[in-house]
Amino acid sequence: MPNQLEEWYQQIPLCTRIYLTATVGLTLAVQMEFVSPYQLFYNYNYAITRKQYWRVVTTFLYLGRLSLDWMLSVFFIVRNWRDLEEGSYLTRPADFAWMLMLMCAVLLAVSPYMGTLFLGNLLVTALTYVWSRHYSYMFLNIMGLFTISASYFPWCMIGFSLLVENRWPFPELVAIGVGHLFWFLSEEWPRRAESGGVQVLRAPKFLCRIMNQDTDEQRRGGFEESEDEAVVEDDEEIESEIADNPREAVDSDIGNELLHQRAPYTRETD
Repeated sequence: MPNQLEEWYQQIPLCTRIYLTATVGLTLAVQMEFVSPYQLFYNYNYAITRKQYWRVVTTFLYLGRLSLDWMLSVFFIVRNWRDLEEGSYLTRPADFAWMLMLMCAVLLAVSPYMGTLFLGNLLVTALTYVWSRHYSYMFLNIMGLFTISASYFPWCMIGFSLLVENRWPFPELVAIGVGHLFWFLSEEWPRRAESGGVQVLRAPKFLCRIMNQDTDEQRRGGFEESEDEAVVEDDEEIESEIADNPREAVDSDIGNELLHQRAPYTRETD
């Protein structure tokens, strides 16, 4: 029988489980000196010019060596990402995966301006901001010292970095900006009248098929099919009632209404 750790691991949603596994595995590989951090960071010349394409992925998977900061980052991944996948994105796993991919692309694009070689912690910060907007009603206890709303938690992380590391947290501010951009486009913009209800961050169809998420066409098709089934059921009910009581159905006002519902375009005769 599976033990509690295995059961807990299997209950983690797909995207969070894949990222967590890759992150822990890569960290252990670096810790045991199977690979070097110098082989993992992102640099355009190394990744593109020298065709070391794995750096585009490993820069998001390496969160640093085993330390308290590393454990906090893993905790945020397990808690915040899981909450998003099991909550707001429960029926939209492809949209969640697509958002992660686009976030990584944006962070890669702005990384030369931040001077950051490893982008994993920035991705965690961006997703933490998205989580804080979805769960703004929650309250968090910070090290037993004070309680804050979840919506202020990313800013609390910024302040903590400023105090402990004694540096201006410009990369983290950029990550929060990226998180806000994606939260606005995925949750706030579609609700506005000027958007026309368009979902700009909807996952492509091939990803929806891979992750078993219904596309917009399937949703509309299912709705129309359910309406057709309801109409057929109503017609069958009308026919059954008229067949059981033909005289009462014809003579009564209810029967006339049922007949008109069944054949609304039939020409009336004297």
